[in-house]
Amino acid sequence: MISALLNKKILIQKGADTTSAVLSPDIEFTDYMETWANVYVRSGETRFNESEELWFTTEFTIRYTNKSKLITNKYRIKYNDQKYQIIEIIETEPKHTIKIIATHWYGE
Repeated sequence: MISALLNKKILIQKGADTTSAVLSPDIEFTDYMETWANVYVRSGETRFNESEELWFTTEFTIRYTNKSKLITNKYRIKYNDQKYQIIEIIETEPKHTIKIIATHWYGE
């Protein structure tokens, strides 16, 4: 991976299971790591439920480190003040880079 491509700062947050004030299950996110990434928007689609929603699939490529290798789909990504739900994590170059496939939607 060419280091010059890792030019966007992202924040990865770790989710922990908690309960809300009314004892319903909830996830509380805390900051896990801040890193540089290559960000690529793969596709966008419109979904029609009660209202029209715009969904985007985005790829984040980051360096493989002791912290990044522990990322699972219980984590999320914050980038440009927006939150991305992690769908898939792929180690593209063994012990060099990790590609994270995530979705983002407007309206959250």
